[in-house]
Amino acid sequence: MSSIGSVRLDGRGERTAETAGGADGGVGRVERAGADLVSRVEAAVARTPAAVSAAWAAVDAPAGDQRELRELVDRLAAQRGGKYLRSRLAAAAYLGMGGTDAGACDAIAAAVQLLHVGLCVHDDLIDGDDRRHGRPNLFGATRESLRSIGTVATADHRAASAALLAGDLAIGESMAILGRAPVSDRIRVSLVLEAVSALERAISGELMDVRGEELSPESARPALTAELKTSGYSIVLPLRLGALASGRADAAALVALGEYGRHLGVAYQFMDDELAVFGDPARTGKSTSSDIRSGKRTFLLQLAYAGSSEHDRASLDRDVGRSDLSDAGVERVRAIMRDSGALERHRACIVRRATDAVDALEGAGLPESLVAYLTVLARSVPGRSA
Repeated sequence: MSSIGSVRLDGRGERTAETAGGADGGVGRVERAGADLVSRVEAAVARTPAAVSAAWAAVDAPAGDQRELRELVDRLAAQRGGKYLRSRLAAAAYLGMGGTDAGACDAIAAAVQLLHVGLCVHDDLIDGDDRRHGRPNLFGATRESLRSIGTVATADHRAASAALLAGDLAIGESMAILGRAPVSDRIRVSLVLEAVSALERAISGELMDVRGEELSPESARPALTAELKTSGYSIVLPLRLGALASGRADAAALVALGEYGRHLGVAYQFMDDELAVFGDPARTGKSTSSDIRSGKRTFLLQLAYAGSSEHDRASLDRDVGRSDLSDAGVERVRAIMRDSGALERHRACIVRRATDAVDALEGAGLPESLVAYLTVLARSVPGRSA
């Protein structure tokens, strides 16, 4: 089974189809429909980079001789990488609900990708990161280009300013794409309002994440933070945008997709947090010590405190959040997470959230192929390694 970034209906997908299809003889029908949806989604996602490039070209066109804006657009356009998860989910919901207009599908896929780019640029700036996907991010690339101009502090300030403005530009263009989508005026307004609401929740989650650093690990609210920061714009928004754009989603379908996304987003974030400590950096492209050294208030850390002895909790108090913590100290924290049972309980919670996501789809009257697609996707999360 592949990771959440793509879906394949293999043997595991057949069991999913049986659950969704019910009666004997339905398995083959649902499996074929699911496989057809997979191929159509992948074809749509393959068009997303071109749709994003077209959006950037449209921004660049009226700039005239504004060299600075063109440079910013070029740096944003270079922020490629990732699995196009959000575009894939938007296309799956649109096509799975019966949408047929390639232009509308491409619009929502490009819009959620640009929203993601903008929020990532801002998130990197907040976290002080200068790399993403193993390459310099917009802040890092801009800072490098300014190293020969003035002092280091000047380069940092100008790069941070560029990143702030670039994130704003990407988010604004995301909304503009939805506002120009080839759908009815009523649906177009719904798409923009849905995106604005998701953006507000993401900002709330980001603020909770930042302020969580001031709290004790036991007082933090990682599940709620994940619902707001990850679930809302990464899973719920693409699914609801796709369903709304299709013009065929009733209230029950939208609620079910929202609940599915809420649970799956938490599962995905928790798995991300686990990989940030116990993953393979060669596969994830991320450090496995930075969360420990920064003292990130994760659910995994909460479980470690809850299940540890007084001696081990004192060790966590001493080590977690120390930017100068040695590799041996990082390994001490990992050992406590394993020995306290926190890692095992954390994984069980991820599995439970993925199961809750699938259960949320029941009884909503969603098309069988979309249910099969989303079920396979949810069941892939606990096993992902990147």
